[in-house]
Amino acid sequence: MIDLPSDMDSVVKRWFPPGVDSIASGREADPVGVFVTGTSGSGVSSIEAELDLLPGSLLERAPDVASSAVVLFVLDASAPLGRRALADLASALESTTTGLLVNKIDVHRDWREVQRLVAASIAEHVPRAVDASFWPTSAKLAERARIAVDPRMRSTLYEESGIVDVHGFVESALTQHRDVLRERKYNAAVRDAAAGARREILAKARAVTSVSNTAGLRAERARLVDVRDRTRAERSAALRSRMQLARSETIHDINDATRGYAVSAREAIESAGRARLRHLHVELAEQLGMAVSRVDSRLTERLRAVDIELGLSGEPLPSKDLTVDHAEPSVRRRGVEDTMMILVGASAGVGLGRVVMSPLSVVPALDIAVIPASLLLGAVSAWWLVRSRSLVADRAHLRTWVTDVSASARSSLEQAALARILATETAFSAAAHETSRSVALSADAELERIESELRAAAEHRAAVLAACDRDLATLDRGIERFGGPIRVDYQTSER
Repeated sequence: MIDLPSDMDSVVKRWFPPGVDSIASGREADPVGVFVTGTSGSGVSSIEAELDLLPGSLLERAPDVASSAVVLFVLDASAPLGRRALADLASALESTTTGLLVNKIDVHRDWREVQRLVAASIAEHVPRAVDASFWPTSAKLAERARIAVDPRMRSTLYEESGIVDVHGFVESALTQHRDVLRERKYNAAVRDAAAGARREILAKARAVTSVSNTAGLRAERARLVDVRDRTRAERSAALRSRMQLARSETIHDINDATRGYAVSAREAIESAGRARLRHLHVELAEQLGMAVSRVDSRLTERLRAVDIELGLSGEPLPSKDLTVDHAEPSVRRRGVEDTMMILVGASAGVGLGRVVMSPLSVVPALDIAVIPASLLLGAVSAWWLVRSRSLVADRAHLRTWVTDVSASARSSLEQAALARILATETAFSAAAHETSRSVALSADAELERIESELRAAAEHRAAVLAACDRDLATLDRGIERFGGPIRVDYQTSER
């Protein structure tokens, strides 16, 4: 027997330790006897019984393929071997003299086609079969031969059953030299061990080259690159959109506030008396200040919401409260209209007095009293008319002041609000740039780490593949001394 090369022995020990034990067992093997096996339902037990009951049969039995000198494999004549059965038979074909018994030929007429197909499968998938031969048999015919009374009939049935030929084949095979049998077992064990080592090497190579090993790292790298490239653009676009929305909503609030202030001021002026009218401008100024405060508060809330939503600076917003400067209402000066109203009121009062007192003038005794009474009534009427006209003029003057203050307040508020929004947007842009820069730096650091891990994985993969290639080359060189290339394992799944 050829000794196993040291480098091949090292490869088998590292990759397939069970193969070392199988090689040692093959070296120490002492094949004796016959081992009978076969496919399910093929009549293995019947064949064994007929061989034992054959007159003069003294066949020694082996417990398994590894310790047997001859293997009888029984297959049904109705169908060829499946992949799993052929895979199970391969080890026996490569290490032991094997007889393939095509049983039940008396029942199945197409047994020759089945035999041809099985022979073709063995030639294709087990090219290193050491000694395989086919034997058409029928356990049923052998059983009928045993119970036959006529000697000629018995002889004919035994001959047709093929059991006698199988028995002769087994006896002849058992006479082979023990060294030949042991060398076959040893060479087959070496090839099986090398095949096991090759499977493990190829599995390792597939594992290290699998995309799944670095799929997580590659996905994380793609995500970080996307985050780094998109963060700044998305933040800038979102900031512009939010600030534009805040600008339009603030302008709307200013218009609503000044419009509401003007309406409430006019209502207050219309219902105010002379005494309240003197101090109403102070109250109206306070109302305007409250409206401005509400606009300022809502603007602050909007800007803070933008800050929180975009995760920007988190620092206090630029503080520039919205204020409105307004002048006190000027003192209304009396003009020509007031003088004309006095004259018109006096004449209207005198005329009214004469009209009222005219019924009394027909009384001679009251004639003297009519003139003073008419003058007094006319003076009172004139005084009331002038005073009423003065109140109306004062209200009109204050309404004009309210209109001017509202327009001035709207203009001032819009200018102040837009200036504050612009200052805040500038601060937010700087904060967004800094935040994007921090995110980019963090992403770059993570990308560097991932790239380092991917390079390490690639180097490890290259080293492992190089070692696998060296070990495969060692197996290929060594196995040439034990019967040629390593057999590719046949698929074990059933067809």
